[in-house]
Amino acid sequence: MENLAEQIKNMWENNKTEFEERLDNWLKALEQGEEIIGQEKEQFHQWNPLRVYVSVARAKSNSRVLFSLRFFGQEVAELFVKDKKVILRLNRRHSEKNKKYFESTLENGDYDWRGKRAKDFRAHFKNLALSKKGIPEVKMCEHRIESKFIQEMFKSSGKFGVPDLKIQPVTIAGFPLQFPVPISASKEQPKATKGNIDILARHQGQNNKTRLSVWELKKPNTYNHPASQAYIYALTLLYILRHTKNGPKWYKLFGYKSPIPKQIEIEAVVAITSNQKKKFNKEKTELEKNTSFEIDGDSIKLYAAYYMEEAQSIKLERNPFRENQ
Repeated sequence: MENLAEQIKNMWENNKTEFEERLDNWLKALEQGEEIIGQEKEQFHQWNPLRVYVSVARAKSNSRVLFSLRFFGQEVAELFVKDKKVILRLNRRHSEKNKKYFESTLENGDYDWRGKRAKDFRAHFKNLALSKKGIPEVKMCEHRIESKFIQEMFKSSGKFGVPDLKIQPVTIAGFPLQFPVPISASKEQPKATKGNIDILARHQGQNNKTRLSVWELKKPNTYNHPASQAYIYALTLLYILRHTKNGPKWYKLFGYKSPIPKQIEIEAVVAITSNQKKKFNKEKTELEKNTSFEIDGDSIKLYAAYYMEEAQSIKLERNPFRENQ
């Protein structure tokens, strides 16, 4: 059986034209989103605990960006710009889930973001966050964990309770980017379908070199092949930078002002609770034995971030990058 590096190489070669087209459309949509936010920045104010994320809504020639509005990681509505006004949109799925999980009664429809209905909608979630004690209930625990990880990365200092950890999420005009890739990781195997990196970040290490950092998150007390998944997404990201005509544009979108370096090192980070340490070490050993972490002069480094979830934050047991620096 081919190892992961060979599988992804062959998958890329067999689907290069299709992958390139998807990536071009996603890039166009994200660049458009960055421009929209730049023009309407003051209207995309963060209304805690609701947070705005950027995601590609349609990857076609007429692609556009919808901005995902989330409560502790769970999407509760979308935002978009129409005639220079920000519109709050709830579809039927939003309204049904919001009623089930959060007792929100706003029906599906479009609402002026600055209008009374939207104001009441924001106030409901603010009151809900203040009234709830402990960890808020959402449909998918992973979304709540992801939200807290991003909040920690946004802090100016003391991130995750770890001194001098210099990391921040990749953003579009200051908002988190739900980064799409043309290869998904289903368990430990790559598939030629759209996937999403849980968190794409930039990490500045002790030598002041800033590396792209791909984070694969798992909810507490679970595992399910995250090391293989993180590796697949990291290598796919490397192919986007090295083997597409718009690689330099993606690199710029990720927040870099310099050209793509001759040697790229991408971090593949698995975020798990410490009771999964043995499973990680076993999978890491198998990966290092069966696939390549050195690819044509570039490299992927695999790390584990052992976390503890608190009511409003995430703490790490230690700096996950310290041992290998």
